Amino acid sequence: MAVGYGPRCVPVMQLAEAAAGVCDLLWMIDTAVPGMSEMADLLNRFGPVVDLAGMNVEQTFKTLADWEPDGMTTYLDARMIQLSCVAEDLGLPFHSPATAGALTDKARQRRALADAGLDMPPCHLVRRHQSPHELSGAVAEVGWPAVLKPRSAQGSRYTFLARDRAELDNLLVALGPNRPNMILEGYLPDDPARDGDPYAGYVSVESLVADGVISHLALTGRFPPAENFRETGFFIPAALDAESRSAVLDLATQAIHALGVQTGCLHTEVKFTPDGPRIIEVNGRVGGGVPEMLERAAGVSLLDLTLQVALGEPVFVDGPLATDRIGYRFFLQPPTVSATVTAIDGINDFSDHAEVDTVSLHQGPGATLDWRDGSGNHIVAVVGSTDDEAQLQAAYRLLHQKVTVTYTDVRH
Repeated sequence: MAVGYGPRCVPVMQLAEAAAGVCDLLWMIDTAVPGMSEMADLLNRFGPVVDLAGMNVEQTFKTLADWEPDGMTTYLDARMIQLSCVAEDLGLPFHSPATAGALTDKARQRRALADAGLDMPPCHLVRRHQSPHELSGAVAEVGWPAVLKPRSAQGSRYTFLARDRAELDNLLVALGPNRPNMILEGYLPDDPARDGDPYAGYVSVESLVADGVISHLALTGRFPPAENFRETGFFIPAALDAESRSAVLDLATQAIHALGVQTGCLHTEVKFTPDGPRIIEVNGRVGGGVPEMLERAAGVSLLDLTLQVALGEPVFVDGPLATDRIGYRFFLQPPTVSATVTAIDGINDFSDHAEVDTVSLHQGPGATLDWRDGSGNHIVAVVGSTDDEAQLQAAYRLLHQKVTVTYTDVRH
């Protein structure tokens, strides 16, 4: 039996099908995490579900020990440190507690990468009740523009670009006194050599590590993000020349070693700057949407591989994997406002096209939007595949041409 924490960004039925040929599954969820309680009924169809809400490490250990699991994996950042402690006590292959800490704490991760010799932008903590004097010291070292983001979060939630001190102060006031602990770090400048490209100037590397052996499965490209670093579209394989691809893979390997990863899945974001590729961040889990894209592009089940790694099986993939098509996942993002969705038109017209497999409505009429919620606040998600980049770009443009959203009660 393998136990899996989550999943919120993972196709559940695909994971259950992968497990059918590998092991039985016990699902772990935390109903205190937004969106998780809605998963319980669906997950129950594919295996028993354990709710970890309110449990500490000792309680979680006792609960899972009764099931005598053979492996553990996670598809979320939340609770990763706690799960690493439980896995260590159960003798299961997983991220170590130190590595889990670095993977989920952006301040700690930046220090670890810099200590290993990687070129990282300056980074400072911004605590809830930090004095103006303390903040001025951080600002002086970081400079402008700067990126304000939570110390621990995912999906661009509460993540903003601050161009000067006044904008930073306004953001902190708008986020309120109950905001999470944040970091302020230097903005990685865009590479002017990539001006005019139809794609964003950053990519991600999708990797597996099994007993210290690294497999880079794919590089994921992106379309330009919406304001506040919100994702609008991913695709595999990324449109890179051989030199850029090699440089990105080498940097991802260095980051994996720097964080001490021995077993697990990784999603490493890398940006192209005037000085070469630089690490944005490393996530110790499968990237959202990556399993669907990789399946369509290369015919490989990433979820199957994650279960094999979790069970301690030797896994090595000579990647990046060869691809027959381009697998994609698009998001239609709302404006950066708090508002109510009142109408969505054009979905049927868009979904009839051959390159579109599924269209999922995430924020339907009546949904209330919060401007701080990042990429997870998208209106529509689209999964599909194309023969080439021309079709990919056409499908992306078509989504924004065909689907229109009406909002009321617009504020902020």
